[in-house]
Amino acid sequence: MFRCVSRPVLVVLIILPLMAFRMPAASESSESLLYDVRGAFVTARPTVPQELVIATDMLVDEAVRATVRKTMLPRTIISVRIDQISRLPLMIGSRHEAKVTVKVIAVASGDPIAEGSFKTSVFLLDNAGADRALAQRIADRITTEFRLDGPGRPAIVNALFP
Repeated sequence: MFRCVSRPVLVVLIILPLMAFRMPAASESSESLLYDVRGAFVTARPTVPQELVIATDMLVDEAVRATVRKTMLPRTIISVRIDQISRLPLMIGSRHEAKVTVKVIAVASGDPIAEGSFKTSVFLLDNAGADRALAQRIADRITTEFRLDGPGRPAIVNALFP
């Protein structure tokens, strides 16, 4: 009899402390990485098409100009470098990829604050407009990471028309 009652009580006593454990939310740590981006410029190697660089620069700059911060944050500029692009032909269409490095530079001192890199890709049935679609993906990623108020498109449209 004592064994039948003691097992559920023991389970409850073990589970209660575990239920009190809480992982910190992901947004708590990323709040410290939020900046007031005042400008952005895009550079690339000579092998990267100029249309891709210009389109990326226009889209990121447009997002920076559209963003207004209500709280005081560290003022920065971002440097976007398109390190490498590649095209992978597939059976139907092709996949275009870009490796991008982003540096955050403080306006007051000119010192680099943070640096990161990412890869992005887009699948297209034809090569027409590949640079523009890849530029849109790069700008969308930067807009999301820095919480810029760019001219975004709804998610279903991004899925249908990259």
